[in-house]
This record gives sequence, C-alpha cells and structure tokens, in this order.
Amino acid sequence: MGYTLLKIQPAMLWNAQAPCTMIAAATTLAFFWTAVATDLPEGPQEGVNSPGPFHVKYAKKFSSQWQADDPIDIFYAEFLLAQWILNKAPWNAYHSALGFKNNRTKEKTLFDFTPLNTTSVMSMVMPHIKMQSVWRGLVLGDWQFEYKDQARTEFFCGWPDSYSNFVRVGQTNGTVFQKFADWVIHDFAPRHGAFQPIEVADVNLANVANAANGLNVKAAEMTIVRSRMCHDFVTDSLWFLYEAGATLEADDIIFRDHIIMYADKVKKAGAFIGQNKRRFGRYWRVVALFLEGIKSQFTFARTALLAGWRLGIPVFLHDQWQDYEIELAPPFLNYCYLPLAIPPQLYNPFAATKLCALGMEANTTNTSAPYPWGPLVAVEERLDRPVPLLSLAAVFAVVVVSTSVK
Repeated sequence: MGYTLLKIQPAMLWNAQAPCTMIAAATTLAFFWTAVATDLPEGPQEGVNSPGPFHVKYAKKFSSQWQADDPIDIFYAEFLLAQWILNKAPWNAYHSALGFKNNRTKEKTLFDFTPLNTTSVMSMVMPHIKMQSVWRGLVLGDWQFEYKDQARTEFFCGWPDSYSNFVRVGQTNGTVFQKFADWVIHDFAPRHGAFQPIEVADVNLANVANAANGLNVKAAEMTIVRSRMCHDFVTDSLWFLYEAGATLEADDIIFRDHIIMYADKVKKAGAFIGQNKRRFGRYWRVVALFLEGIKSQFTFARTALLAGWRLGIPVFLHDQWQDYEIELAPPFLNYCYLPLAIPPQLYNPFAATKLCALGMEANTTNTSAPYPWGPLVAVEERLDRPVPLLSLAAVFAVVVVSTSVK
C-alpha cells in the first residue's frame, strides 16, 4: 500500500487530507493513504516486498529472531504534512511515529497511529448532523450526530521513504522491545480507535505550571482532556518504554504541535437528549457561522470560539469515550509548537518555551457573531433554560387568570 505527500495552500486547510495533526478547530492534515482498508494485512504477501502498513500483530513475527540482549536504538520519526505562510512566516505540520533499529540484525521497524477516514479533516472534529425536520431539530433537539474519527495503529517492517527526519531518543534491548510490541498489540491498539486532535488546558493552573522552574508536580494535571493523535501515541509509547527499563535521552530538541483549547471548567456532558441535545446543536451552528473564515485561515477558529463565548453558548468536545462541556477562558484556542517531553519529564502546556500561531492574550471586545443569526442563537439559548421557561409559564398563567376573571 502506498501513500502520497501533498503540499497544500492555506485555502485548502479545512478540507486537507492527512492522517495525523490538525490546525485550530480542525487543522491541516495533508498525508493520506492512496487506499484505505479497515482491516490491515497481517503481513506481506508472498513474493511482494512491501514495508506495510501491516496489523501490529505482525511485529511479533517480524522480530521473532531478535535476541533478548540485542542492542536497539529508539527513534522519533517524522515527515512534513503541510506548509503554509502565516504573517509572512512559514508554518509546518508534521506526522510522527516511533521507529526502532536493531543494531545486531540491522533491521528497522516503525509503529504509528493514523485515522481511517482521510477524506476530510472536518469529519474528525465536527459531527455529521442529520435531521428530518429543521423545526424538530430546533425545538426538540431531534438531531442525529455521527463522527467519522475512527483510527488505527499500524506496523511497518522498515522505515517508509516518506519519513524524512529521525532523532534518536533512547536505547533498549530485545526483551523490552518484545514487551513494547505486546503492549501495542494487546493494550494500546484495542483501546484506541478514534482520532481526537484537540487538548484542553486548565487556565487556573497556569501560574502553578510556571513555578518551581518547570519541575512542579502539577504538570500532569494541567491538561484536563488529552488529544489523541500520532504525537500522543509517541508520548504514550515513550512512557511505556521508560517504565519498562529503556534509557531515554534525545540527541536533539524535538518540537511537536498542539491544538490547545483553554478552559476555566470542564465537565462530562450529560446524555444527549432534549435540552442537552439542543445545546450541542447550537454550538455547531455557531461554528458554522464562521466556517468560511476558518477555511481561508485556520486561526479564525479562535474568533469563532470567542464569539460563541460572548453569546453564552457552551462548547462541546468529543472523544472516543466521553463528550465534554467546556467553559472557555482567554485565550480560548491556540496552535503551538512545544518541546516533546521525554520521560521522566512531564508535558507543560503553559511552558515558556513555545512558538504559537496566535498571541497568548485574546481581545475579547472586538468580536461578534454575524447578524442576525448570532443574536438569535443567543436568545434561543437563554429561552432554553428552566428559569425563562418557568417565567413564561407564570406570565401565561397570570394572563389566563386575568382574562377569566374579566
């Protein structure tokens, strides 16, 4: 199975095809498989020399002759997904994976995590909304939501030519490699079947994050909701290898991209019925008001969230296991490059060393939703609450009683 690398233009960012990373509300992904199969082959066909991708189970067969004390180097692997110009400066998006090299046999392997549906970035973030009647949707919340965010873990027997940059991040042996392969096969791959590119950081811990020279014990708590994309698979893999006994130390500083949503509070969303379902639909209707702007410039996603915040519209985020309701806080959203935390170091979303597409302060006074749809959605949100409904019922009752008395 082959793959193709695309260079895309800014106007294509929203619908770009790719497997690993996204910009803003749905950032660019430019790498895609020319043929996407739900079921991966469990190994190469006889007479066919192909590096993959294969089902992760093939890792055990491929490495069956590796010895327990084989010296094995661990590599962070990446290639360029897309490149665009923002404020006259180039910005790149990358796909990452974890590679291994057996220094005795000279064999190489690679593991990565990628979405199945690469036809549109939009499908990975925004649900497909279906309704039989607009009025039933608005009044009763009679919407049908479907996410196309399925993902899978893959194995390559060799390093695909598309990967252009490899940084050694550690050393291990054959015993630890076999433990890692078992973990991927029996733990990570079965449990992770969805692609979720947005993480949520707690702004209330920003000051704690910058205390104690970055060595604070709160670092792991600052990300309330983790993203789940290729970079996160690499991070989880490094932690498994570290705890299994691998020696980790990167030969160079590695930066990875993050799409960070900033929140004051996050709670698990209730069941999507009635009012909750209507509120969920309203959030995506607000996003849709800004869709053309996001298509032309990905940083416009912050404007969309800021406008919704001013209207009092709650934000919802979906991942494989849970839907979340988020109370946003400035700066609302950003796309940043931060150093990859090599265990035992912990990731800090508020670290001083970072490069972000937008400033860390957001102007909350000069953004508004398009008229009249924005204000109408805000009125709808206010009326769809218990107190206004009870007040309207009370007014109606008073009118009825007054009329009957007359």
